[in-house]
Amino acid sequence: MEPEGTENQAADGKRLRGLTPDDQTAPVVRRIFDEFLAGDGLFTIAEGLSANHVPCPSAHDRARNPHRSGIAWSKSAVRVILTNPRYTGRQVWNKQRTDEVLLDVDDVAMGHTGVMRWNPRDKWMVSKDITHPPLIDDATFEEAQALLSQRRRKTDGKEPGSAPATRTSSAA
Repeated sequence: MEPEGTENQAADGKRLRGLTPDDQTAPVVRRIFDEFLAGDGLFTIAEGLSANHVPCPSAHDRARNPHRSGIAWSKSAVRVILTNPRYTGRQVWNKQRTDEVLLDVDDVAMGHTGVMRWNPRDKWMVSKDITHPPLIDDATFEEAQALLSQRRRKTDGKEPGSAPATRTSSAA
């Protein structure tokens, strides 16, 4: 029996695909959530994983990441894990889009190329049905999102010495 809504999702080009948890990496994902919710920061978590010789994502899967060094964990890798709703057992669509960008703005005849860009989280589509075994529960995920948001507000340019989270460009 197919999950509810599968026909509509298929019509939109979406498929419910279940993932199989990896025995080596699943405990690392749980550890990241546990440490973050216990109060550790992204840098502290990344440093701890590297110090414990836990392979970072690019080191764990070199075939998919030949362009990365695979030396150590980064804050951004930890953040990506913390913000990925797939760990709740749900399928996610529309995380990225392809924008067409001119190769040379001074010579439009050169054509354009596709550039992958992240969509804002409110544009992501997350399945209601669980499609694969969850590594964390919904409450844990939502608690992590709230904490990330709270920490982001604290460093959003409102405290002395902090850089703004987003940049604005002026129209010429």
